[in-house]
Amino acid sequence: MKAAVLYNYNEDLLIEDVPIGDPGDREVLVRIIATGVCHSDLSALKGKSRPPLPIILGHEAAGIVEKTGSAVSKVRKGDHVILSWAPNCGECFYCQKRLPTMCDTYGAAAGNGTLWNGARRLGTVERPIHHFTCLSSFAELAVVPESGCSKIEKDIPFEVAALVGCAVTTGFGAVVNDARVEPGEVVGVIGVGGVGINAIHAAHLAGAKAVAAIDINPEKETVARSFGATHFFNSATRDVPAEIRALSRGRGADSVIDCTGRPAAIALAYDTARPGGSVISVGIAAKGEMVCFQASTLPNTQKRIIGSNYGGGMPEHDFERILALYRAGRFDLDRQIGERVALDEINDAFRWLEQGVLARTLVCFEQ
Repeated sequence: MKAAVLYNYNEDLLIEDVPIGDPGDREVLVRIIATGVCHSDLSALKGKSRPPLPIILGHEAAGIVEKTGSAVSKVRKGDHVILSWAPNCGECFYCQKRLPTMCDTYGAAAGNGTLWNGARRLGTVERPIHHFTCLSSFAELAVVPESGCSKIEKDIPFEVAALVGCAVTTGFGAVVNDARVEPGEVVGVIGVGGVGINAIHAAHLAGAKAVAAIDINPEKETVARSFGATHFFNSATRDVPAEIRALSRGRGADSVIDCTGRPAAIALAYDTARPGGSVISVGIAAKGEMVCFQASTLPNTQKRIIGSNYGGGMPEHDFERILALYRAGRFDLDRQIGERVALDEINDAFRWLEQGVLARTLVCFEQ
């Protein structure tokens, strides 16, 4: 198959012919139709998350089942599927606690760049290539765990389904599952990117009285407002906590969702949240980075700091809820799709992402 392989951090991916093995027990071979280029992929490319190399990146994808391994019962050949970058075993401590995105088995496999049993289906014995989040969708084909496949109706566009596989669910879930935004609340969203847009959209749908988009790029105001933001504040030039207090009778935001992972942004979210309010941390910081705030303010203000991984819920259930809203015309996913490029243009897509492109670039393969 054709695939984009990362051999060295901070270098372009190389388009190569890569051998791919048959799916094993409880694994599925999927033909990738559309896959988004996400900041998590960029973080890996830049060495921020330091995955093992060489590796095929890509984790926001949808496609068609080509073949199933033994004991697979969830999907069959020809099914259209969204792929989840957080498959789960259903049996470990965290799965039993209804925290499937924290699955012990998945976490170990993702960290090692393998599938469940430590095996790889990419490359050869002499020249193995690592899997990225048990998925590796920057390729024509992917062998993935059965639990990472969610069947969808065939009228759902693959580009839409791909976005639901990561950015949409992450932003939507941060609002619905973690912040639990209620009608009449004041919500802040830091970082108007792929995830932030969906957090803004979800907060608007939840009935928030005010949704403040916070970003240092003034060009993002228009898109933020088009997805439901009632206010836009440039954190480089405005006193954001003061601005938010002015919207909330001096209290502060009921919840602030940080989608950047930058320590300064997390600290800003903490300062902006009201007493008893919530800080939802979604963005991924570089390893070793620290956030500092006055310790006495934790008990004195009863603020809650919540880490949100993949929307903090059950991804497959959230996929269904989001697609139901999409079908009803309430959740705008089509407008989030930007450029569609071929696999050999993927390095251009990464450069656009670094430059702050506002819509999601998708690598699309011919059906």
